[in-house]
Amino acid sequence: MKASLATIVMLSLASHLFGQTSPPSWVTEGPSIREDPAAFSIPYSELGTKIYVVVEIGGQPRKLVFDTGSPSMIDSTIVDETGMSLVGKSSGIDAHGAVIESKISQGNLKIGDMEINKLPMFVADFSASHATQSLIGDGVLGSDILPLGAWQIDPTSRTIRFAAKASDLPHVSKSHRVQLHHFGYPYTPILDVHFSENARSKAMLDTGSPTYFSISPADFQGAKASKAIGRTISGFGSPGASLGGQATAQNLLMLELSSFSIADLDLGRVEAIRREISPSLIGARILDNYVITLDINNGDAFFYKFSNAPFSHSTFGFTLSFDESVNVAAVWDDSPAQQAGLRAGDKLTSLNGEACITTSDSIKRFIKMMGEDKIRVSWQGQSTTLDEKLNLLSN
Repeated sequence: MKASLATIVMLSLASHLFGQTSPPSWVTEGPSIREDPAAFSIPYSELGTKIYVVVEIGGQPRKLVFDTGSPSMIDSTIVDETGMSLVGKSSGIDAHGAVIESKISQGNLKIGDMEINKLPMFVADFSASHATQSLIGDGVLGSDILPLGAWQIDPTSRTIRFAAKASDLPHVSKSHRVQLHHFGYPYTPILDVHFSENARSKAMLDTGSPTYFSISPADFQGAKASKAIGRTISGFGSPGASLGGQATAQNLLMLELSSFSIADLDLGRVEAIRREISPSLIGARILDNYVITLDINNGDAFFYKFSNAPFSHSTFGFTLSFDESVNVAAVWDDSPAQQAGLRAGDKLTSLNGEACITTSDSIKRFIKMMGEDKIRVSWQGQSTTLDEKLNLLSN
């Protein structure tokens, strides 16, 4: 495994954006802060593993996903409503490898007490479907804001904090510090990861990824060769949805990393999902255990541990997808869902007695149901109650 893997991936992204020429003006002009702000904090909300913050754009509150693994994005209706400038076009790759063509806008927003000017935002039609409207909201506040200062995600109080210096933020003095890398725009945070003494790489900290860790093909092979993989569970179905739509159904693998660390921060046994493209991702579930502070300008990431819970989650063994209907996206082998007869692609008719329609509110309720201890599932003339869960590290 080469330590330069993440570098290659980010350079590949840059070549899509810049066409192998000098960076466009919308990259070099912003974002910037109108005035140096005092430290501020804002609350965030959650749906599943996604984090949402409310910012002000065009004098109106807008709900954005806070996502360190993505550039900032905005719904096309807001661009039209506010007269936001269009400054370019780009071609990029979404989380599942689909090529995406996008216009780029440049606008101003206010978060907390801070006004951000000339923030580049990729334009997408999030309001075009109930699924993207409910899961994304008005857009994404992405990694391109990280160079403005030090940012902290605090799950213990569901708070996003900002300060000019990391030392001015709570928890930092008692945190474990590791080196933080970036490779230019869009400034996604990259961390060193160790699978064993002989298997090391880099991974992106991606709060938009619903996992503890998603392992790339190269890192999987390196970890396997060094005997750093323990128990595995196979599955089948779509690994998820991104800007390019629902990923195609495929063989899936959940696996135990038997001795995982972020630089010299030892996590021990960690649940991971194999993904089909690079880089590996440290996902949002890491926030079940740590307050994370990112100071990209000084190359520092701080991890404050507040929970000793295992790095694995319990699941009924199936996931959902949403288009014109509510469907089973994927099913894990030997899980309660598989034993009940659910299969990837099944169209669901009701969850907990509620008809499976795809309004924004119903989608949010269905996602919350998946986190409960028991769920009643009906599909294609069949019905079952699932009250047991699969957990990679404990059963």
